[in-house]
Amino acid sequence: MITRLLSVCLYLLQPLFGFAQSPLLHVSANGDSVPCPVGKPIQLKALDNDVTFAFRPVRGDSVVYEYKLLGFDSKWQSTPYPVARYTNLTGKEYQLQIRSRTNGLWSDDTIVPVSVERELMEEWWFIPSVVGYIVLLLGAAIYFFLLYNFRQKLKIQTIRYRIAADLHDEVGATLSSIAISTRLAQKKVGDTRPDVQSILDTIKTDSEETIYTIRDTIWAINPDNDSLEKLFEKMRSFAFQVLTAQDIALHYENQILMDKKLKMSMEQRRNVYLMVKEAVNNIAKHSGATKASLQISRTDEGIALFISDNGCGFDTAAGYEGNGLKNFRTRANESFITLTIKAALGQGTELTLLVPEM
Repeated sequence: MITRLLSVCLYLLQPLFGFAQSPLLHVSANGDSVPCPVGKPIQLKALDNDVTFAFRPVRGDSVVYEYKLLGFDSKWQSTPYPVARYTNLTGKEYQLQIRSRTNGLWSDDTIVPVSVERELMEEWWFIPSVVGYIVLLLGAAIYFFLLYNFRQKLKIQTIRYRIAADLHDEVGATLSSIAISTRLAQKKVGDTRPDVQSILDTIKTDSEETIYTIRDTIWAINPDNDSLEKLFEKMRSFAFQVLTAQDIALHYENQILMDKKLKMSMEQRRNVYLMVKEAVNNIAKHSGATKASLQISRTDEGIALFISDNGCGFDTAAGYEGNGLKNFRTRANESFITLTIKAALGQGTELTLLVPEM
């Protein structure tokens, strides 16, 4: 190590003693000549990928040259020609060590400092900068995506508010006006025209049912009713109101703890409510039951709603399928709800809705 340092110092101090002579005859990088001043390191650029060092030839027979680039070579390289070539040197400080052998005798080692400029990618701050830049881009992309998604949700909510308001103010008001006008017409006609009374009864019934349907649709569209808690409460309230009027005892049980992560889409909420509503109406009108049950629970697949009664039931093997059952299956398919119906004559009816989690 001391000998190597002395050699480098001697090389750098040669101009001061007047015997300046570089051990290198010529240096080229990528085919272009590189200055090799005596007493100074050879300066190579970062993009100098093909470097050739030409030594000063030594007189004599059977001359063998050896060189080693300290910091790159692990052992001496032997050649019969006074030339050393390197490719793809990384940016750092090197020492080119040169020696020759003539007639079995080795010359003293000569060391020439070589400095290779560091590439941008070799700087210590390059990788942290790239990582930081990527993180910044990802952060900006996520921010703009969330901002766009938030604005889209606001637009959808605004549209839903507008549709709910329009249905309530225009369609609902028009249907209510039709129902009122029908009642007035029935009073004026009286019992003199039974055929007209029948038509007016149909109009009044259809308009009132449509009003209820519109109200349910408005409730489902309104963003203020997006929570499952409000959905379950609406189902409970409707079931108690309808079944109590028919002297049917209702057992209601909700086993789900309210969780903001637990959600249903607007279409699912609407279809679930309408299916439960239809089931409750069927129990009240057709079952002849004295007891009914509405249970809500959570399973691995999603939310389960179980509706049952102790009424007359029906024969599922009879092949009868009215509009009610068709509507059940249509709404279930629309919202990917698993529908199960179990019934038997004299043994009541059981309806299970399994709503997958969103």
